[in-house]
Amino acid sequence: MATTMLLASCSPPAQPPMPTVSMTSSSTPTSQPTDPTAAATCETVFTAEEYSSLEADGFKLEPDIFVLDDEMQSIMDDGFGCYWTRGGGDVRVWFAQAAQTAEDWDVHKQQLLASGWTEINAPVDGSIQASTHPDNNEIPAMAHRDGVTYYASYSAFLGSVEALQG
Repeated sequence: MATTMLLASCSPPAQPPMPTVSMTSSSTPTSQPTDPTAAATCETVFTAEEYSSLEADGFKLEPDIFVLDDEMQSIMDDGFGCYWTRGGGDVRVWFAQAAQTAEDWDVHKQQLLASGWTEINAPVDGSIQASTHPDNNEIPAMAHRDGVTYYASYSAFLGSVEALQG
């Protein structure tokens, strides 16, 4: 949250300040439902093994995201996205996730399947994959579980998403 400083000569802020959320001993907010994407970040979304593999392969998390396609952008609009690159190579890694109801995912999934995506159910049950991509080095895949939709530039990365383990 941004902090707003008010001076005596300024008009009041356009929006009231955001209320604080009290926390229980388990660090779960008590005044609002838990957002399934709230704890995930580009530094925590994958398993430790995947981060080690990315590092060993020379991939670095980029602060500015070059969005792979419209599907990734639509997920980022409601959540967040990540982008890893390595010097001297054309292989890159994209990831995005956002909260989405099961009903909305079902509609979205049917639209994607009608447009040429296919069910692959691997490495995560219920995952789907684009048939092709303009940049044929990447063929994006998506999955949905527990109110969150996940997008990855390669289906294998869905198997490394911490929240999709088990």
